[in-house]
Amino acid sequence: MNKAGWLAKAICLAGLLIPNFVHSSPLADPRWEQLNSEQQQVLAPLAADWNRYAPDKKQDLLTIVPRFAELTSGQQQRLQRRLKAWTELSEPQRDEIRANWKKLQQLPPAQREQALSRLRSRNAKPLAPSP
Repeated sequence: MNKAGWLAKAICLAGLLIPNFVHSSPLADPRWEQLNSEQQQVLAPLAADWNRYAPDKKQDLLTIVPRFAELTSGQQQRLQRRLKAWTELSEPQRDEIRANWKKLQQLPPAQREQALSRLRSRNAKPLAPSP
């Protein structure tokens, strides 16, 4: 995958990880074993790293769970693939994605939509195989 495609997908993932509303777990810093079965199923790609996440990161990720059931099967699979891809990024890569997302959110709405459209169109094109 080329850098632009990778970055576009990562930005979209970051958008999913930024909560639109607050949904807190009964525990402020739940360990993986303390999550209910639905939470564990949705967040399964993060299981290996879950206990190392900061409490606020865990709470942000838990906001995905109630909305997950509203997604189509394909959307659910795509979300879980992106969660897994996020865990495989280095911290500098994650920081770059967060900074780009922040810049995107500061654009005026029309410019933001244009930028997102360009990213979506790049992602829609098949990527050339790596040599």
